Amino acid sequence: AHSLALRADGTVVAWGYNAQMQAQVPPGLSDVIAIAAGGYHSLALKADGTVVAWGLNGNGQTTVPAGLSNVVAIAAGFYHSLALKRDGTVAAWGRNNFGQAKVPAGLSGVVAIAAGSYHNLALKSDGTVVAWGWNGYGQSSVPARLSGVVAIAAGSWHSLAVKRDGTVVAW
Repeated sequence: AHSLALRADGTVVAWGYNAQMQAQVPPGLSDVIAIAAGGYHSLALKADGTVVAWGLNGNGQTTVPAGLSNVVAIAAGFYHSLALKRDGTVAAWGRNNFGQAKVPAGLSGVVAIAAGSYHNLALKSDGTVVAWGWNGYGQSSVPARLSGVVAIAAGSWHSLAVKRDGTVVAW
């Protein structure tokens, strides 16, 4: 219910529903290189590889893990948050009622992440996809033999992958 925009100067603009302060950008926030809007919270990735979070924190979704650094990408689910680290590992925090904040053991070699409402996707460097979290509509059931993936996206209740040949797979 809110929107974020990243300006060329590294500052963030927010608007829309603001009852949980998710559209209230923290004063002095600068040097931002990426943004993500969750259900009622917002994330910003700074150029130094740190994450700033604000808004509703009823499930810990804005409590960035202590020591989290070297982050290269972020994603925000409904009540959870994700960060992709430079070493190809993923950190997750916030609501975990469907396992969405519990990164699969041994997950590494990740080059991209995406967060749906209660599920997540990770694109690995070998072109395969790993999904975890709620699977009520099959959104976490990666199609068998899916490979050659170059991009991923997660909607509220569905998942998408773009393959090297330009085709799109949805589930």
